[in-house]
Amino acid sequence: MKVLEFEVRSGGSIRIELEKCESCETKACVKMCNTQGMGQILELKDGVPALKYSLEEVKRGACTEDLGCELECELHGNKALVITLPLPELDEYLEGLSEQPTYLREA
Repeated sequence: MKVLEFEVRSGGSIRIELEKCESCETKACVKMCNTQGMGQILELKDGVPALKYSLEEVKRGACTEDLGCELECELHGNKALVITLPLPELDEYLEGLSEQPTYLREA
């Protein structure tokens, strides 16, 4: 499986399944990433997303971690992109709740 995966400043990561991108007609993630005010770190190379910058530059903060690329891929692309961000404060908050949120409850 061809995958583009890279770390971002927060300690999270972005993973793009490039095989899904090959058949994507919209290339929605690349379009969103290159919108003014977004990270502008993705470009198309051979019909799939690629980084414009080195892995080190992206990790140092070139990626703004705005989540727009993931949302656009989910809504208008081939659901090939996943952003994983560390949210320790959220985990701590959820542990302190007397009742779990619906999405965490067992069916």
